[in-house]
Amino acid sequence: MSNRRVELHYFAIALLPVLIFAIHEVMQTHLIANDLNVPPEILQNENTWLEAVGRFRFLAASWFFASLAVLAVAVLARNLMRPMARGTRIAAIGTTLAIFALALLPTIQQYATASAPRIYHQVGKAVFEMALSKGSLPGCLEPDDFWLLGRCGEIPVFTMFRRVLDIINALAGLAVGALIAGMILCLASCDGETVEETADELGRNLRQMRQQLYLTSLILTFGMFFASSWMYWPMPLIVESAKVHYNSLVTASALFTGTYFCLLMLSFYLPVALILDSRVKKLSRVASRGTKTEDSFDVEGWKASHGLKEGTGEFLRAGFALTAPILASFAGGISSVAV
Repeated sequence: MSNRRVELHYFAIALLPVLIFAIHEVMQTHLIANDLNVPPEILQNENTWLEAVGRFRFLAASWFFASLAVLAVAVLARNLMRPMARGTRIAAIGTTLAIFALALLPTIQQYATASAPRIYHQVGKAVFEMALSKGSLPGCLEPDDFWLLGRCGEIPVFTMFRRVLDIINALAGLAVGALIAGMILCLASCDGETVEETADELGRNLRQMRQQLYLTSLILTFGMFFASSWMYWPMPLIVESAKVHYNSLVTASALFTGTYFCLLMLSFYLPVALILDSRVKKLSRVASRGTKTEDSFDVEGWKASHGLKEGTGEFLRAGFALTAPILASFAGGISSVAV
């Protein structure tokens, strides 16, 4: 069997998530207030140890999400080690690195321009910084002291938050690039095969696509877990009279982020699913014409025998079924879980 290859024009599918990313950046820059005047007076002065509650959640979410990001890259590396055309392998690696570089741009811009808005500004800059200032890091007694990730800074816990956030953003970009490339590799095919061999190959592609979808949904779910972990970090320190109001702001921000993540996932899953579905339909027609009794040919039975029974409806339901619970949870409020 010849090496599997993906026609290079299919890698243009990666432009769809890039478009979603660009739209998100435009909305983030021009349509969302980054200077919300949330008064730090809503923070309580007693029980400052409650800052550790948010920190534990943030570090746990960061650790888990980083592990999933490495898993996504490992799965892509495994797929790239299989026999495939050199051009396909180069295009997959190039796509991954291009998405990774694109994801790094906002972080680079923030370091290049000190006044550039940070993502946590949308839930109250002063409140966030004041809440994190109530904690401490081992070994950080002075701003110029050094710890695991560099200089401690004026607010050591806040410095830790920004450094970890930058690392996770970089890993997320690498993971998304790996997921996009891995999904496009599901469109691989081989030349010179019989109908039955082509059907078996197409069945393997569909199974690989489902595996990529499950991995993508896992990263999507825990990406939202990570995002909500830092958004809700100050919540235990908010006075009771202001918790409901501040929670509504954080939940709305989480809903916007969840919408972005879901659209990003669907943007590279649905095109691949629809292309594979069209291949299944085309191959079914070819297989039926190859029989002596075309009218009595059991198309559904033939498709089921090769693992090709799922159609467009099933693909759409699978994609939206994985994203709907995330959006619904934030649309309905998650204060009972996160607070």
